[in-house]
Amino acid sequence: AKMLGFQPVVSRSLTMSLSRKCICPMVVSRGSDQQPISSKYELRSDKGVMRNYGALLIELTAAVPDGVVVFFVSYIYMESVVQSWSETGVLNRIAEYKLVFVETPDTIESSLALDNYR
Repeated sequence: AKMLGFQPVVSRSLTMSLSRKCICPMVVSRGSDQQPISSKYELRSDKGVMRNYGALLIELTAAVPDGVVVFFVSYIYMESVVQSWSETGVLNRIAEYKLVFVETPDTIESSLALDNYR
């Protein structure tokens, strides 16, 4: 937090039981093409931002041995990005390395998907 110059605030805390250290939070501000990666409202529909998020995720899923969780700022934004990634082949590339589960606003459906993942 000191390096980035911000004070983190916990708005919600969820308990997890992990048998080993396996979480690696990351802050990435630019893609490999040096274009911004941001969830700022003004940039959300930018195809370059979606492309860079997708390229980063492809690289991570190829390198990380276990599962990867990706968070979005809203379901609407997630649906937009997932649609773009489907159209551009990003989801197919990710699926070469990992099973893909897309959370829905329905908590029961999402819980079933997570149970099947484990």
